[in-house]
Amino acid sequence: MNKILLTLVLIASIILTNTQLFAEETIGSKDVEMKFTDISNHWAAEAINTVVDKAAFAGKDDEFLPNKAIIRSEFVLMLHKALRLNIAYFKAPDIAEYFDDVKNEDLYASALYDLVTANIIDIKGHFNPNGTLPREEMVHYIMNAYRYKMGDNYRMIKLVVKPFADDNEISPCYSGVIVRAENMGIIKRPVNNLFYPKHDSTRAQAATVIDRLLKQLEKENFQIKVIPSVELKDDLLKMKLTITNNLSNQIVINHSSGQKADFKLLDADKNILYTWSADKSFIMALTETVIEPGQSVELSGDVEKALLDDFNEKAIYMKAYITGESNDFIIDPDGYEIELEQ
Repeated sequence: MNKILLTLVLIASIILTNTQLFAEETIGSKDVEMKFTDISNHWAAEAINTVVDKAAFAGKDDEFLPNKAIIRSEFVLMLHKALRLNIAYFKAPDIAEYFDDVKNEDLYASALYDLVTANIIDIKGHFNPNGTLPREEMVHYIMNAYRYKMGDNYRMIKLVVKPFADDNEISPCYSGVIVRAENMGIIKRPVNNLFYPKHDSTRAQAATVIDRLLKQLEKENFQIKVIPSVELKDDLLKMKLTITNNLSNQIVINHSSGQKADFKLLDADKNILYTWSADKSFIMALTETVIEPGQSVELSGDVEKALLDDFNEKAIYMKAYITGESNDFIIDPDGYEIELEQ
């Protein structure tokens, strides 16, 4: 084998093993419409399609460029949107309080301010927004986000420590969180046992670890149960969403108006037949729903049976939504669905 061919083989091997650290076992369903034109056959297609905001990342011809190194400001936008942070401030945030190379008018400034306030981005002074993001630092921020979202329910687990072959290259301040991230399945160990801590994170890798973070939070947030239900009573179809708090601390849902929930009736093809809030008005004031430990709150909306009959039995599903944000648990933006009894 000549030297040029050997070099190409070595480069291909490094690229492959770099990818294995983050790669999913499957590419994802080809039946799902992709947000970007260049990800349908990519190993991270499902994660990218789930967590990436098209408006912020679509380039020429709606491309995502998944293998491109992600810059720090892009990672901020991606992580902030996925976490759905909603922090109220008594005064207008000024990013200059934290960084000397970011301006308030920068697209990512408010997202960065939230992440620093939450101690997810835990550096100050110089942010280097256009610089690339090393893998070890990205994993550090992901685990900071996990700790923030779990709050008092952050679990101390016995870690199985198996050093990477390049463990000596991992910064000591990041080694613990990298072990924990692997134990939780947020990163995967490649066959060559190398982490490449100082290598640039790609956009696809960032989307993948964020998607795995959200799935882990959802898995651990089983303590918060959100159950949709319907009941036909007194010529009314009562649509309900019951939220039960099995945590040891209260949870708070913040609403941007007096509306706390919404309900939709769908046909067999999941087309919307009726939206409960469409003909209603709500007070335009910030409200909140507080659920104490061990307690439940029921959000509801009614539909007159006469109106329901107008659908000629086309209503097959009811989907309920929490119209708010919470830092205490993951609210499913796609709603909570139940099939109607015919």
